[in-house]
Amino acid sequence: MEYFRFKHVYNAIFAMVAVTIFGTIGFYYTEHLHLFDAFWLTVITVLTVGYGDAVPESTAGKLFALVIIPLGIGIVSYATGAIATVMIEGELTKTFAKRRMSRVISKLENHVIVCGHGRVGEQVLEQLIHTETPTVVIDIEELELPVNLPKYIHYIVGNATDDEVLKSAGIEKASGLVTTLPTDADNVFVTLTAKGMNENIKVIARAEKLQTEDKLIRAGAARVINPSSIGGKQMVFSILKPVSVDYVNAMLHAGKRSYGIEEVKLVKDSPFINKTIGELRIRSEYGVMVLAIVREEEMNSNPEPEEKLLENDIIVIFGSDKELKEFEKEAQAM
Repeated sequence: MEYFRFKHVYNAIFAMVAVTIFGTIGFYYTEHLHLFDAFWLTVITVLTVGYGDAVPESTAGKLFALVIIPLGIGIVSYATGAIATVMIEGELTKTFAKRRMSRVISKLENHVIVCGHGRVGEQVLEQLIHTETPTVVIDIEELELPVNLPKYIHYIVGNATDDEVLKSAGIEKASGLVTTLPTDADNVFVTLTAKGMNENIKVIARAEKLQTEDKLIRAGAARVINPSSIGGKQMVFSILKPVSVDYVNAMLHAGKRSYGIEEVKLVKDSPFINKTIGELRIRSEYGVMVLAIVREEEMNSNPEPEEKLLENDIIVIFGSDKELKEFEKEAQAM
């Protein structure tokens, strides 16, 4: 694909080299010049510079110049046009792509914004793609993303700490923002800015230093994740409790990530409201495991079968992707 895009430029370069070699050899024999002088005469003739310091003097040399001058002018014109075309097409393509992307993003609602596409941001994007979540990625450099990205993944080249860039990402209508920028200061700034533009947005922030976590919470972050701390804990558990770690990893990474954890909120008129876990036979009917019930910010881990489900309860469940989707569909049916 890259070769065909620049095919005319490559052809022009090849033609320029060929006519330069041809002209150098021609003037070398017709004018009996040194090789460099023949090369110099060829270049100023092809480019129509005409300094006057070197001109063909023999009849053979003049006849050869009459051949090479129009040939050189044609090739130079072709090369100039080829380079100009690539530059213009490239800029136009980028301009139209940005406008098209802006129109699509302006229509998004309840999407997630990812600030930074480094090592952590790349993992975040992978999970969002897995859950088919509409996402806008912001990175200061042109993103090297796979060409087969889903249509619900969009990107903006810009600085996430810039208010206008966040606005162009649809910050006012986004439901969540994940900031994984390299420095804690930038993550604090993005968190403050995001909450200032959309007080209802849920911000998940990356922190490298432990003392920054409190600052991010005060800035409005709902959760603060320290990748180094999590990685360190997993390494220790891998030594002390290797079987447990292997089990969790096997369950979460089995096959093509077919297992996971989901949160299901019981909205009004849900058929599950005012029924117990035992009555619903959640485990046998849907194949999922109820890990916890969150009610008014209090978590009931490993609830008993007699636990009654109420409106606005958040049920934390574990199971395969298919089972999780089926349970969510049934729980939110009206």
